[in-house]
Amino acid sequence: MRTLLVVAANRFFRESLIRLFRADKGIHVLGGIEFSPLTPEQVARENPDVVALCPEWDDRCFYATRSIHEAAPQVKILMIGMKDDKGMFLKAVRAGATGYLLKDASTRQILAATHRLAQDAVVCPPHLERALFALVAGSSGFDPFTTMPSSKLTPREEQLSYLVAQGLSNKEIATRLNLSLQTVKNHVHSILRKTQSKNRSALAHRVELQPPDAIQTEEAPRFLVS
Repeated sequence: MRTLLVVAANRFFRESLIRLFRADKGIHVLGGIEFSPLTPEQVARENPDVVALCPEWDDRCFYATRSIHEAAPQVKILMIGMKDDKGMFLKAVRAGATGYLLKDASTRQILAATHRLAQDAVVCPPHLERALFALVAGSSGFDPFTTMPSSKLTPREEQLSYLVAQGLSNKEIATRLNLSLQTVKNHVHSILRKTQSKNRSALAHRVELQPPDAIQTEEAPRFLVS
């Protein structure tokens, strides 16, 4: 029997997914949780076959996906309710996702994808699969992975970069991370200098284009489960 853990911030989608998976006798649902700094450790401890993940709308660099993958690389990550976007898909793959389902995925497709991932397969729409092969082969003109300047950011600067990319002000970042406002200002100044970004908007754009291993950190999914 496949074991599965649901990770979704939206309670409605989380509970809908839990009901869907529990209706499949071949899947044992371990539970449903929101993403938090403790989630990767919990996933590693529970060690499910598959994590069904609905990323938050502002997780443009798939920080949650990357964190879970690093903590439990053996766990298959199925991303649900995703945009039909090449750049987003490629960043998800780089973050550690092995399944990528679009917003219009049916309940049957979601269940089938879960079983396939548990059997060590990968799942994504055929046209996005072709984009991945084209990128690897070097035959595609599409390349979202523009590299950052060589000055490497510290872990704290990387963390602040994600928050800046999400549109948070210095004051909001200071409150969230329990830092002084001046400390945040100093970090942001250093980040802008190291990344050669003219302003916060330019930095946010760079963060969105980076593969997760360069700067590690969407619209909510819209499917109903009867």
